[in-house]
Amino acid sequence: MTTRDTVVKIEAIERDAWLDMYDAAPAAVRGRLGLAQRRADDGALLICRAFDHPQFDRLAHLGVAEPARGETLDAALADFVAAGIGSFVVQVAPGAETLGQLCTARGLVVHSHRWAKFVRDAAPPPRFSTSLAVREVRPDGARAFGAAIAAGFNLPAEFGEWVAALCGRPRWHCFAAYAGGTAVAAGSVYIDGACAWLGIGATIPAQRGLRAHLALLAVRIEAAIAAGCTLLTTETGIPHGGDVGPSFINIQRAGFAAAYARSSYYRP
Repeated sequence: MTTRDTVVKIEAIERDAWLDMYDAAPAAVRGRLGLAQRRADDGALLICRAFDHPQFDRLAHLGVAEPARGETLDAALADFVAAGIGSFVVQVAPGAETLGQLCTARGLVVHSHRWAKFVRDAAPPPRFSTSLAVREVRPDGARAFGAAIAAGFNLPAEFGEWVAALCGRPRWHCFAAYAGGTAVAAGSVYIDGACAWLGIGATIPAQRGLRAHLALLAVRIEAAIAAGCTLLTTETGIPHGGDVGPSFINIQRAGFAAAYARSSYYRP
């Protein structure tokens, strides 16, 4: 059973990582993608006009540390409308039932897709063999890191420019898996105090099946442990409709345990 205190910490570290990721975007990229972000009480509002996708357009982590306020939700909904965002979601974690009620009262409904949050302690991760060379990315490798992430997510090159800015940024450690000197998979970990969030991980489609995801999970866990973290978290979509869900499986193979499911509300 995940305690309320743990849920608050899990949501807070992910919130801070996403806010910092948006803040890291170079000015030119921010303008082209239409990025905007801000704290919303204990939550975060994220907007990316260019993508109009729930991963990048959402109100999240709200109502966990303190009850959600209707005016906060209304302000966020107004921001989505002003930005022309149609595919936004409001994510509701355990303990934020008031937020769910506020969403329902405003005509939002629960999406069939849910996200699983995972947590682990500082136990050493399993070792996974791979033919790829896995190492931390230095600033001169930032562009290749970003390109691998963008290709892995099938997103425009601007997204690669955006996440490349994380390499060398305080609290971030970025890693890549290389085949013949070319970055074919990458992932990052955001560390703040005793908590760490593993995210922004992807593998180029042609290079999947080489255990890059598992190897990158392991090195990021090791980096967090070396920094003194005792609570590590990550997330992925819950498989449904016959999906294989390799990320869902790999995360657990790396020693993470399911903590809870997070619901998403959207406007039909």
